[in-house]
Amino acid sequence: MDLTTFLNDFGKRVRAVRKAKKISQERLAELSGLHPTYISDIERGKVNASIYSCYMISNALEVSQSELVHSGLKKGDEKIEYEIVAITGLIRELNRKHQHLIVAAVKGMITAIEEV
Repeated sequence: MDLTTFLNDFGKRVRAVRKAKKISQERLAELSGLHPTYISDIERGKVNASIYSCYMISNALEVSQSELVHSGLKKGDEKIEYEIVAITGLIRELNRKHQHLIVAAVKGMITAIEEV
């Protein structure tokens, strides 16, 4: 994967999680301590963000850095991967009891699908 593709992919993931959480770029900038223009540039794949910036963004969005950086997607898989990252971020906002309920429900659904 070349740098341009990687930066675009990272930016799309940041945008997907941010939008799923209904956070504006300005608010993400406040939460992460980064400039709003820099957030915009990251989401558009225009800058190569430092590891520290990635760390600040992932903390602000309450997702792991690996969820934002994951690569190796096949063409056509991007949309579902972005949705999975966004959903993971939403689940992280729930209290532990609700997180356990969601995890149990998803495991049950996966088991049922595998049996079909």
